[in-house]
Amino acid sequence: MAKEGPLNSAATAIWAIFVKLLTLNGAHPEFATLFFSQLLAFSIATFTHTFLKSKHMLWSSGLICVTPLVGAMGITLWHDIPMASGFLLAAVGFQKLKNREHHALIFLSTGFLFSSFRYNGLPTLLVTLIILFFLRQDRRVVVTATCILLVIGGITSGLNSKFNPSIPTQADGFINWMRYDLSCYAATSKNELFFEKEFDNKSSLQYWSSQDSCTWFNDSAAFQNRSAFVDERIPSAWMQLLTTEPFFILTTHLHRNAYLNPLPIYGIPSTPFIHTTIEKADVGIKFLSPSLTEKMRFYPRMWNYFNFFFGYSGLWLFMIFVIALWKRSSIYFGLGLLGLVLSSGLFIFAIISDGRFTLFTLIVGQLLTLDIILNKIASNLRIRQLLNSRRYRSFG
Repeated sequence: MAKEGPLNSAATAIWAIFVKLLTLNGAHPEFATLFFSQLLAFSIATFTHTFLKSKHMLWSSGLICVTPLVGAMGITLWHDIPMASGFLLAAVGFQKLKNREHHALIFLSTGFLFSSFRYNGLPTLLVTLIILFFLRQDRRVVVTATCILLVIGGITSGLNSKFNPSIPTQADGFINWMRYDLSCYAATSKNELFFEKEFDNKSSLQYWSSQDSCTWFNDSAAFQNRSAFVDERIPSAWMQLLTTEPFFILTTHLHRNAYLNPLPIYGIPSTPFIHTTIEKADVGIKFLSPSLTEKMRFYPRMWNYFNFFFGYSGLWLFMIFVIALWKRSSIYFGLGLLGLVLSSGLFIFAIISDGRFTLFTLIVGQLLTLDIILNKIASNLRIRQLLNSRRYRSFG
């Protein structure tokens, strides 16, 4: 899109515009990679300095950045990277505004801007702020942050409208999760009357059926060959399905997004995590050293192998709340609340599962846990050194 145009807002207009500008019209994708990877590292470093007050916070920040969770994820050109960075910077700005520190509004505005690089970014932050308002969390700060968010949301929404994609398969993305549920229902229920009734005999169970849509991509004819009539009927058909088969809707979403649930009721989830092999041929991009590149893939693939741990978002969201309770920290509770709202939105609207969708939660959960581990190790070493020094003096 950046090389050939025209730009569209299928993945938000501001994302398309930024990539086009950063890559000099698509000629240098490495510039965008460099910018967004450093943005993520800067966001984590700033977040660490703001929220971790331990003596070893620099080690915590540095170590988390060299893990594939940040290092390998950060060099992928997903718009999830700037959104996660935006969440981190928005949290920093909110805390600085609460403490009446300098540059709070700059951090807030920048955080909200980058959060808008995915469609669910600003809505997630807005819902979190509304909840904080009703929890009586410094309402002056919440109202100020909400006003800034609405201004930036208005600007980015205007851009999205201006670059609205004309391709129907891209423009109707907001009802795709309903389409997936209907396709899964068609594949598992064999209820032909439901589809005939809801679509005035202009659609069939076979047209909708897709077993894969229950957990992964939709390969039904209803997904591939779309019509305005079908799209208009999808919301009402889905509401009817929700009314008659609520348990089916719930279990389908639990299966599809098992990694969001801290209770592994269907077993330990395994989800796509760090992508290391997505390359398109004949687009003018070549590796400087293909053999070295192939060897370097081993490091992020280790994290992929253990994705049931490093990519298990529900587990790390649970850890954030456990740490917040243990330290009796309302700040950590707020971070957990943001992660919870993010996961709740994905649980309802996401059509596939992917660890990158919850990068913010994974980073915060693993960063807080790593900091505790490093502090524990340092504390044990100090105790051991103190004991050894006392023994030495006693012996002397």
